[in-house]
Amino acid sequence: MTRDIAIDGPSGSGKTSIGVRVADELRLMFVDSGLLYRVFTAAYCERFADVGRVDLAGLRGIASERVRYMESGEVLYGGRHLAVPLHGDPVDGLVSPVSAVPSVRSAVNRELRRISNVRDVVMAGRDIGTTVLPHAFLKVFITAPAEVRALRRAAQLNRLGVRITMDDALANIVERDRIDSTRKDSPLRCTPDHLLLDNSGCGIDGIAAVIAAEYGRRLNDAV
Repeated sequence: MTRDIAIDGPSGSGKTSIGVRVADELRLMFVDSGLLYRVFTAAYCERFADVGRVDLAGLRGIASERVRYMESGEVLYGGRHLAVPLHGDPVDGLVSPVSAVPSVRSAVNRELRRISNVRDVVMAGRDIGTTVLPHAFLKVFITAPAEVRALRRAAQLNRLGVRITMDDALANIVERDRIDSTRKDSPLRCTPDHLLLDNSGCGIDGIAAVIAAEYGRRLNDAV
């Protein structure tokens, strides 16, 4: 029996930071599915000069290249690191529409499932518990109001040296929510199987502790 933890949630909900903390506590590998989508988006930006829109024909060629998620958390595209930064412009502006393309999602899901077949993981994303790992041992959905998530996103980007206003961050969050929740292929959704947790104010440690405790309880029940 696999004992994976699937953590889903919208952009800026804190699922990545929470997932890292849970993985550290439980000594599991953490996998951020969003990095794979960002790598494909960065590869698209690297190859095409016009990055104001997504060219589906060009993106199919991008998605055919092999990606590899390393245990260190690095992601290789065609065996190399990309020159285009994974965070900030222009990747931020295109990652949601790129992520909605079926060929990209298929390529990402193949790599995610390969990892989970090798070892138990804590995996964060938007469709992990519904599509990628539908039989995960524990499914969690992290949520928070858009304004809270935008504030976190702006702070994260500013720490990375990417300057962004709160208004722009909020507009980006709202648009990404719209795309993620309305796409035809594996939309973002919370199911009855998910443990729903609100990350508005209790902090990463509190949420991680709840997840770790539930994981431990299920392990004991499975014995």
